[in-house]
Amino acid sequence: MKVRPFFTLTLLAMSLAGIAPLAAQETTTCEEGFRLFEHEYLAGDPLCIPENPQRILALEMSAVESVVLAGKELVGTANWLHEEIPILLPEIAPALEGIPDTGYPANLEAALVAAPDLILAVDGDIDLDSGNEIAPVVMPAPGIEHNWRLSMEFWSAVLGTEDLFADMVENYDARIAEFKKALTDEPTISIIGTSSYGTSMWLEDTAPGIVVADAGLTRPESQAIIGEEAMERYGEERWITISDERFDLADADAIFVFTYATTDPETLETEDAAMTAFKSNAVWNALSAVEAGHVYYVGPYWWRAQTYLLANKVLDDLFVNLTGAAAETPVLALLPEATATP
Repeated sequence: MKVRPFFTLTLLAMSLAGIAPLAAQETTTCEEGFRLFEHEYLAGDPLCIPENPQRILALEMSAVESVVLAGKELVGTANWLHEEIPILLPEIAPALEGIPDTGYPANLEAALVAAPDLILAVDGDIDLDSGNEIAPVVMPAPGIEHNWRLSMEFWSAVLGTEDLFADMVENYDARIAEFKKALTDEPTISIIGTSSYGTSMWLEDTAPGIVVADAGLTRPESQAIIGEEAMERYGEERWITISDERFDLADADAIFVFTYATTDPETLETEDAAMTAFKSNAVWNALSAVEAGHVYYVGPYWWRAQTYLLANKVLDDLFVNLTGAAAETPVLALLPEATATP
């Protein structure tokens, strides 16, 4: 995407004022106040980023959560995050109030007006070359955004909050250990996403699939594959579309079903109707798990379980539905006082 004249002139004005952002560089040294960022999950070459970033444009779910929990100033985020976070993460939603909507992909003029000193994104969120003329754009390698632990580790390295991430991992692992101790049998778990766009099986390398695997739970044979094996069998990876006639592939000892989050009234009406139709489907109701009452309709955070807080919401559902009790180990109270819900 080429920079438009207005955009170029604005960048020139910023440069003349001595506030030009530092873009990615082919260098091993950085200006004062910046550090060279290298990481095994970084997409692209090492780049100079602020040593202590303050104004951050975050365009991905785990990046937004990381910024808010770090107590950094969020200066903009994508429209879909504005729509979903109030539903998925109401505990951090206050931090988004009044924050500019930069669209998706990010509108470059809106991003420039937000005046970030750092931009956090995944591929497709923003034009990389133009974004780097505003502020350094940090992107992880494709795929890690499906694993909460990898994505949050990456953003903690960017923000310099590794100690906070270590606390998250310790807490999550303690809750996983408690779940395994409380579980009295070994059920197979099916993960199903459904909406007006269709129904799909979510495989082991999806965000909720990783939490289920961490919990020591097995998947039915139809879902216990990833990558090339999934492509060979289904022609798709991670999310396998199934027709009504193949709902048998979704059967297991227990099935967890969810849809995506929306705050749009018209979309919500459409998706509610789709879920009602799904629940009344004759083939679906003939599955052994459905007949046994072992199908659990859970929240849309399963769809986006790529952050520390969202992964723990999935784990809470596993506790309640598979052990009959809530977890005794609480999720860490990590929110800065200014963003906590009253």
